[in-house]
Amino acid sequence: MLELFHWEPVAHCARTLICLHEVGAEYRSHYVDALKFEQFSADFLKLNPLGQLPVLMRDGVAMSESALLCEYLAESHPEANLAPADAVDWYNVQVWSKFVDYHLASSLGTLGCRKYLVPLLGALDQAELKRKIASIPVAERKAGWERAATGDYDDELVADAERKVKLAVDRMEATLTEGDWLVGDNYSIADINAFAMISGLREAASHIVNERDAPHVIGWTARIAERPAVRAALSSPGLKRRSDIVFVPGPEHSRWG
Repeated sequence: MLELFHWEPVAHCARTLICLHEVGAEYRSHYVDALKFEQFSADFLKLNPLGQLPVLMRDGVAMSESALLCEYLAESHPEANLAPADAVDWYNVQVWSKFVDYHLASSLGTLGCRKYLVPLLGALDQAELKRKIASIPVAERKAGWERAATGDYDDELVADAERKVKLAVDRMEATLTEGDWLVGDNYSIADINAFAMISGLREAASHIVNERDAPHVIGWTARIAERPAVRAALSSPGLKRRSDIVFVPGPEHSRWG
């Protein structure tokens, strides 16, 4: 049986949970509380030395990078039709996945953490928080948490994140004026990957992702949100904070462009 080590259904964990439900795969859920820094425990770092969620285990092999996990699930469950049979369409699915990661992943982390994580961390015991952050063994992850703990999201960083979001949303809006899905005539992992990011940005960047400026994108998110597999994934029994909007630092802009 597959085993998934995951946090809440936000961004990278969301896309993997959705894919698992879409393909109908049985899996054992292992909840890793990112707000308690459990992703940096010695046991978890054996699965992913970068301290990143999610991790999918199969036959003792640990796999990470959520976009690649979605490709793996789509290709290993062809009956789910999440991967186009046409080679050009499959190429375009991967183009969209890469574009979403470059333009939305880091931006969602910046805008979401600035809006939701900063006040959450501000209410904690600051000495204990500093101790926990200082113990993070991964330099890039430590830098992200240090930024969130101090609220150090300057105007230039925020403007760059918003620029990337608008670029991505404008491209999606133009594509969705031509059809219901991002690639071809069918729902695919391109839609899942983008939906997982756009869902969070509807709150974190509502001045960009809204019905006035991106009506086709909003309609597309509504269609996906009503899918039984998506609804099941976003309310999985293994989750703990279903009613809260939560973010933790993700890939830095220097990594994703």
